[in-house]
Order: sequence, then structure tokens, then C-alpha cells
Amino acid sequence: MKKIKLTHAIIFFAIFSALLISCGTEEEAAGEHLELNLSATTVVVGEEISFELTSYLNGDVTTDATFIVNGVAIEGNTFIPEEANDANEVYATFNEFISETKTFKSLEFVPSEYTQKVLLEDYTGTWCGYCPRMVTIVDYFTAYSDRIIPIAIHCQGSPSDPWAYEFASDMIKPENYNANGQPKGKFNRIYDVDQMQGMYPCPNDPSVYIDQVLPFLNQSAKLGLGIDSSLNGTDLKINVKVGFAVDELEDARLVVNLIEDGLVHNQINFFAGGSQNCDPDYDYTSMPNPTPNFPQEHVLLKSYTDIYGDVIPQNEIANGNVWSREFNVQLPDNVNNPENLSIVAFVLGEGNQISNRHVINVQNAKVGDFQDFD
Repeated sequence: MKKIKLTHAIIFFAIFSALLISCGTEEEAAGEHLELNLSATTVVVGEEISFELTSYLNGDVTTDATFIVNGVAIEGNTFIPEEANDANEVYATFNEFISETKTFKSLEFVPSEYTQKVLLEDYTGTWCGYCPRMVTIVDYFTAYSDRIIPIAIHCQGSPSDPWAYEFASDMIKPENYNANGQPKGKFNRIYDVDQMQGMYPCPNDPSVYIDQVLPFLNQSAKLGLGIDSSLNGTDLKINVKVGFAVDELEDARLVVNLIEDGLVHNQINFFAGGSQNCDPDYDYTSMPNPTPNFPQEHVLLKSYTDIYGDVIPQNEIANGNVWSREFNVQLPDNVNNPENLSIVAFVLGEGNQISNRHVINVQNAKVGDFQDFD
């Protein structure tokens, strides 16, 4: 019995010693560290990207390392992507050590210039008796140019509005967008639309309004946006990409909104019984108050970012770079017809507070469609 115990003790000591030696080896090995560097975070399909590997113990080991891109070992340290991919994965190995995995984007095309578009917001409500005026003016602007992208922000009032936006009461505050007294129109979030109520009580001449938007349309675009989305039941997947044509953009923020068209509702109408034709195509002076089944277009249902914008990382803002963000979200309960949904995405910037941070550029696309940079 004593011999057996002694044998067990010897075996235990041998195993314990081996473990100590093994642990010591692992601790020494832990002194190694590999740092992987990429020549770019975005590359156009058909163009080359290169990789470098630095060892904490051995310095630059690029020529002795193996680089693995999307699960396949490549020859040397350069790679030319053959297809678009928002998240190519690359890591490196050296002396049985493995670096961290990094990602880079490969894009079909990065334009050197982008089309400048304008966001036109209409603060409105089905309870608002003078709001049909701004509906007409919005139609004049959007008929003039498809580069003017409208959103109707329904505000709280009585009788209640079925699309009253959850943050409208905060947005209209003087310290934010100063949009009390609906109807109220805004270009690029912060610039007032002149409805010319004094000169034109009824908006029946499109030409008197158009000059207001020209300064916003005739700017050089500092960035462009692309939108891709898909809908499966109530599961909505959105990918928004922002391409930059400048190296600096102060306080850039992304806003992504869900919009529905083709809605109708009873509209309070203070123009009823008037003597003038207020709209050449839809004269609501000849309609009752309230007007049944009044068209409600471009209705803001939901923002999938902070309504004042989610910050874009400053290190992503560089001429020629593209930053993207993916959303996996749900449709809100107040969707009437999914076929009439669209995404409006825009970037705010160049202001140190909500009231002076304007829209740099904007893009829209129907849900399920792909709208690339333009």
C-alpha cells in the first residue's frame, strides 16, 4: 500500500512539474504580439490594397507572414478585390501566432462628385386648418426638381392626428427648429420656407416660390448617400452608405427616417368656401371643412436614428472614403401599406447645436429598392 501511494506521489509531482513548465512557456509566448495594418479601409473593386505585419519581438515580418483574406491565404501581402463587399476580413499568421482580424470595404465605384439634393420638411397636421397651403407649396417644389426630397412631420393637435410624430413637440421648440405655428416649412432642417401668405393668401402660382430653393440646389455636394433595404414581414434591413468628397466635416450626424405615401384622412380646411382657387390641381376652396380623404403624403412614421442624428466617426470622414451603417429593425405599428414605404437618409453637420446644424445632403429610396450614389 505504501509503495502505491509513493508511486502516486511521484506521478502527481511529475504532472505538476510539467504543468508549471508548460505555464511558464505560455507566459513567455504571451510576450509576442502581432500588429496588422491595412493601407486603406475602403478600396474600389479592381484596385490593390496592401497589408503589413509587425511583430513585437521581431519587428517588421511582412515578408515572412501569411495573410488570409476572406478565409483564403493569399500570395504576398497585396490583394485586389473582384467584387463589392462591405466587410472583407483579413488576418495574418507568423510563427504559429495569429493577429487580430480587421475588415475593409470593396466598392464597385466611388464617384469623385455627388449630386446635391435638398431636404424639404413640412410641419403639419390633419387638425391644422391652414396646412393645405403648405401641401400645395411642397408639391410645387417637388414638381420643379426631383432633387427636392420632402418629409411631412405631423404635429400634435386637436382633433388628434393619427400620424403625430413622437418627437415633433420637441423638434418645434424655439431652441431646436423653431417650427411652432403650423404650417411651417423648412429647407435642410433649419431654413424657413417663405409661404408668402401676405401677398398670396392662396398658393396658386408655382413660379413665385421656386427662387427660394435655388441657392440650396446650386451648391457643390460635400458628400453623397446610397440606400439599400429589404423587407421580410415586419423585419426591415437597411444599409446606408455615405461617401465623402471632403476631408473635414464638423459634427457630422446621420439621420435615417421611414416615410409612407398614399395616406388619406379628414383634413381641417379653413379655405373651404373661399373665392380663390388655392391649387390649380386640387382646389380645396371648393371642398368642405373638414375635407374627407385629403391626401397625406411623405408622412414621417419613424426614425431609426436619433431624430437629431447619430454621430459619424471623425476618422471616417476623408475625401474618397465611404462609411456605411446597417440597421436591422422592425416596422412601426402605424404602417398602412408596406408597398408605399420609403427611406429618407441625410447627413447633418457644420453646426455646434441643433438649431444651426443643417443638412449637408439627402437621399431617398423606396423600401426594397437600391439607390446608389448619384
